[in-house]
Amino acid sequence: MHLDRGQERALNGEGGPAREWAMGILVELGDRSGASRLVPVGSVHIPDWCGQRPSEAWTWLKAMAGSASLPVTANPERGGGAAVPERKAVLEALHPRAAYSFSCAPYLSGNHPGRGEIVAWGGRAASSFANSVLGARTEMETFEVAAAAAIAGLVPERGLHLEDNRRPTVAVVVPRGKDADLPSIGRSLSGRLRGEVPLLCGVAPTFDDAKKLAFALNSRGNVPLFRMQREPAPPEGMRRIEVGPTADDLVAAPDLVVLGCPHLSEQDINRWSKRLAGRSASKVEAWFFTSRLCRDKCPVFGAVLRSRGRVFVDRCPLGMISELRGRTVACDSPALADCLRESGALALYASEREILSILTGDGASGH
Repeated sequence: MHLDRGQERALNGEGGPAREWAMGILVELGDRSGASRLVPVGSVHIPDWCGQRPSEAWTWLKAMAGSASLPVTANPERGGGAAVPERKAVLEALHPRAAYSFSCAPYLSGNHPGRGEIVAWGGRAASSFANSVLGARTEMETFEVAAAAAIAGLVPERGLHLEDNRRPTVAVVVPRGKDADLPSIGRSLSGRLRGEVPLLCGVAPTFDDAKKLAFALNSRGNVPLFRMQREPAPPEGMRRIEVGPTADDLVAAPDLVVLGCPHLSEQDINRWSKRLAGRSASKVEAWFFTSRLCRDKCPVFGAVLRSRGRVFVDRCPLGMISELRGRTVACDSPALADCLRESGALALYASEREILSILTGDGASGH
């Protein structure tokens, strides 16, 4: 892999030990992946940061306080522990825009790359959304590579950074009408596609629906990029497959509803508050997950949600498994339902219409 003089000096330690470490990580990755050069990144999103044990990456991130030249955000923490405040402080010290809040939807908290911009994002939900909805270009970076990119401001040019690897390879005929449950369709595709770039034909989701679709499609890490078109007819000559939703049967009445995986946006909070305000409450508790920034923008509507259960800020439902075991959980995200089940919780996917019916008992859709 070709390095310019400044990159060679950083690799040789002339920029300090943190940059030397970061360049070593990136050059090794570039050589392994067949990249020909390092390219600048516009932002970084660090995945699964709270699950990391003390490591070289944390040592060097801490050493770089105040010197990052680009926005750095991170996935929400998955629980408590003495290391959490310190690690938040490390990321917040990197850059003035580093981490106002911690979210699996960083594009809602100021980290919003432009179309065509190369970024270093990790996380199944965030990287898929960046590639597919925002039009940025990222591989699904690991914790270590994202940390190195935050320090060096570079990443090896490879994979989904390159136009040839972003072209659709298979057309997906999506059901229309009442069967067009996009998150459920995304879950179905996630188990069928690997190494493909699907073109979803006949879809135009809202911004918030696209969040759940991106996570569902990439829930197994198989589909970090998908394309969409409004026209239902697939392009001529492209291989095509048909797919339908996969539904969970609510075999037992849920006693808990979990909303916000990926995190609820400001619009989500407002919409759910309006749906629930003034309606009779069921006996089913609701948990709402969002970022601190989105919560702070919605003090009035957030109060409505708190009256129906609990609002968690900068948290992840997957970090609360011990509290979820033994309960029957309905989720508006099929990917979250699958992850919770794999962790031993009884979790089922329900559409927004079904969720509203569970929370109010009147079956109204709220659309």
